[in-house]
Amino acid sequence: MNEPLKWHTVSMTWNDMIPYEHNARKISAKQVHNLDGSLNDFDVVEIPVIHIDNIIIGGHQRHERMISLGRGDEYTDVRKPNRKLTEEEFKRLNFMLNAVKGDFVDEILRAHFTGIVNFDDFGMQLEALDELHASQAQEEKPELPIVAKMSEKYSCYVIVCTNEIDENFIAEKLGIARAQCYKSSKVGTSHVLDAKQVIERWK
Repeated sequence: MNEPLKWHTVSMTWNDMIPYEHNARKISAKQVHNLDGSLNDFDVVEIPVIHIDNIIIGGHQRHERMISLGRGDEYTDVRKPNRKLTEEEFKRLNFMLNAVKGDFVDEILRAHFTGIVNFDDFGMQLEALDELHASQAQEEKPELPIVAKMSEKYSCYVIVCTNEIDENFIAEKLGIARAQCYKSSKVGTSHVLDAKQVIERWK
């Protein structure tokens, strides 16, 4: 039987913390902006929760922003347990620390938290996403693929966003909005801007 968990506070740098590879929390560009403002105005109010091996259980967004703001060498208080958590304990705590104010990546929840967390307790119906995922898979493929080099009349630059945080940031900075296709009733996100629009919006 595992020893009852007790938590204590220690000090460590942000650089010494290790993000949990299956953390399912995601954050919008607006939330990033608000978090940066909070850290600048009030510093770190809610302290991170860290496992005994320095893997982050709760506090991934604060960690990511502090590193991005060039504050990784700063020391901060963290909460650590008196023993190693089981995998189930770790995942349950990681989920619960994010559940109140978090948006999640559905695929990560399905792959790593199913059977450990009762999603119904948090009002989350992952089964309802099956139909959505199926319909998305049937969407039409683009007529032309995105390739490394193009032979176009005009120069073009392709910005590849590999995560939702970067995508939301670029969309917000460039004023990219959802719009209806002129050929049909489909609504999507417009990604084509001319250079003058980019320069003006970036200012």
